[in-house]
Amino acid sequence: MTEPQDPTGRDDGPGHVVFVTWKAGNAPAFEAAARLGHHVTLVRSLLMEQSQHIDFDASPYARFVDTVHVLKDATDIDALRACVLGVHGERPIDGFVATVDALVVPVARIAEEIGVPFTDARAAEAAKQKNRCREILAAAGVDSTRHAVVAGFEEAAAFAATTGYPVVVKPARGSGSEGADVVADEEQLRGILGQAAAGTTYEAGILVEEYLSGRFVSAELGLSHGRFLRLAVSERSTWERHEALETGTTIPAGISAGDHDRVMEFAEAVVGALGLRLGIFHIEIMLGEDGTPRLIEVNPRIMGSCLPNLFRLAGGGDIFELLVRIHLDEEIERGPTRFTHYATVRWFGAADLAPKPDHVPDLSWAAAEYGDSLHALTVRFPEGDVLLPCRGNLGNFGEVQVVHADRTASIRIAEEIVGRTADRLGIEVTR
Repeated sequence: MTEPQDPTGRDDGPGHVVFVTWKAGNAPAFEAAARLGHHVTLVRSLLMEQSQHIDFDASPYARFVDTVHVLKDATDIDALRACVLGVHGERPIDGFVATVDALVVPVARIAEEIGVPFTDARAAEAAKQKNRCREILAAAGVDSTRHAVVAGFEEAAAFAATTGYPVVVKPARGSGSEGADVVADEEQLRGILGQAAAGTTYEAGILVEEYLSGRFVSAELGLSHGRFLRLAVSERSTWERHEALETGTTIPAGISAGDHDRVMEFAEAVVGALGLRLGIFHIEIMLGEDGTPRLIEVNPRIMGSCLPNLFRLAGGGDIFELLVRIHLDEEIERGPTRFTHYATVRWFGAADLAPKPDHVPDLSWAAAEYGDSLHALTVRFPEGDVLLPCRGNLGNFGEVQVVHADRTASIRIAEEIVGRTADRLGIEVTR
């Protein structure tokens, strides 16, 4: 008589989970994997850690990692492949976790080569190449946002003449809102594309899109064994002076049940058309005033920064445990998330070029005044004597996290704290 097989393909022993790079906000996934009884391997990338100013040895989650391998640059696919093959030879890999944009596609390719379940490589590549993503969705009848990859100003202006201003200009491949602009008129378009010609931000191409208006939300969506897991719809805030810059998120979004379902159905259609196969995905969406969802972008990985922690604070549970189980190809039974609170984050950086303050001001007043509603308030200045204008996610130096049973109060408290912190810094910030 044949013994029943574990659905993950493993015997009764622990699984082997390999994390390829890490960020501070996603380090709790190490603890989740260890808590589930698995052997945890981390492939570090020194260049990425330096750019993010993170120190693995100082992380409280480092103790949950059993084996560490260090690469200079994990995006070097040949170096990463050699490392992974060595790891796989020592202890067969059951699942990969890649939470950093630049590593999803390389890991997907290597996972396919060695037969480990992961997000589909071709689909992940299409998701990151924004114009290709839009072409696939248009062909599937999912989304028809007008767009064009242009060589320069003349072609971009011709596109804008067909859609009208404003238009959105962004790198054809990129993340973190870096290089993205909402362009109001031809003069601004000329200036932005003139700057683009002198830099490297648009090496993968210049994408121009029609401007979408409405409520900016994101769908956090899992996919396991062909079954979608509706985790959350989050609402996003942007800076009015530079609309492409995200300034924060609230989980869950304050939208109707009908709009929630429309957003999730649309996100499922997007993921299905791309064929992403397995993972937790972060799909950014503009919900029109008529209730029609339109795609902003697809991220073939879990939501970043502190957002997984916001999910937990709002009562959604441990999303990292779910992430590990999905990437170990387990069968997941899970209904819609039932939140108990609203968790809000606001990020901020310098609105304009400004001298860097001599020191971080005392922040203890915030906890004294807002009590348990305040979960975290941090200010960390970059190196150098000046603060550069913040025009992308990497330019933020401050963050506040708030949790409250009332949505309006959660958002109000977070925004108050940002404003009062800016007053103490003596500079205007993005908010």
